[in-house]
Amino acid sequence: MNEKGMIVIREEAVLAFADSREKLLAVLEDDHLNMEALSDLEIFELFWATELFPIYSAKSPHTKRAYKQDLDYILRFFVTKTQGVKQLTILNLHEYLKDVHDQYAPRTVKRRNAMLRRFLRFLHINDYHTRDLSIQVKDQMKPEPLRREIDFDEMEAIALAFRHTVKQEKHRELLKMRNEVIGYLLLTTGLRASELLSLKFEDFINKTYIEVQGKRKQWRRVPLTTKTLSLIDRLSELLRIENKTRNYICFNLRDDSQPITYENLRLITKSAVSQLSKEKMPPHWFRRSFITQMLSHGIPLYEVMQVVGHQSINTTNHYLQDNKNSIIYKQFNNVFE
Repeated sequence: MNEKGMIVIREEAVLAFADSREKLLAVLEDDHLNMEALSDLEIFELFWATELFPIYSAKSPHTKRAYKQDLDYILRFFVTKTQGVKQLTILNLHEYLKDVHDQYAPRTVKRRNAMLRRFLRFLHINDYHTRDLSIQVKDQMKPEPLRREIDFDEMEAIALAFRHTVKQEKHRELLKMRNEVIGYLLLTTGLRASELLSLKFEDFINKTYIEVQGKRKQWRRVPLTTKTLSLIDRLSELLRIENKTRNYICFNLRDDSQPITYENLRLITKSAVSQLSKEKMPPHWFRRSFITQMLSHGIPLYEVMQVVGHQSINTTNHYLQDNKNSIIYKQFNNVFE
């Protein structure tokens, strides 16, 4: 690929893969995918449209965002460090593995390698590569870094700080109350960001729990505290006082039919965290805090798994192991201090 072509592809990649063009539609109309006439970018677009997100797909915005990041990284690597998808070599793959291994944490390495394997398998199945290069992509083994120990008092203080992230004067009290509810729900429910943003006021009427549809459309029940219900009642009352009709708990004042976006939630969280800590804590940190706190209070692993919606008990067990490792390191330090 020439330098000019590389620049164009990189710029278009940042746009997160444009809609399929006429050439791609023609390929899709054939009984067999014939990708020989496609550019590298078009091949990535075809992979996106047919393998990752076909029309019947119903993946969450979080999954879509993660897939975009992983695929964009792979595309950038191919553009800048190889002769193109067709001329890909085993040495190129080993260079990719080293780059990913050196730059990212083990979980990100595993995810990005899985995406590359999936892409290479797609190329082989559709006869673009005669060899199945996906078997060359193997996860390197390195220990998970020790996560910073969670301070539950600090997490509660950050949740309370959500109230003080509002900068605008118009509807100030209403927005402060909304943000306080958001912070408290993150702290006490362990909901994923996408699940939190989907909550509606009607979900809380006359209930001591909410029913949440999580990943893979799996439903679960999440218990609610008395304070949670009280805060939501106060938020609902403020909406009535200000003559606002909103369906979503994380409502958007500019659009009564939609909640705030994940980016809005991330910025609110960032602002609250910055008031009390120099650490970077995305909204998901509250979910981790919730899970760890339940396990530290002796709630059985299976029950925690059910409440937070993990597909596998092994996922929940990782949090338990982190908790045990934290205790072990404390004991070790106590011995030698």
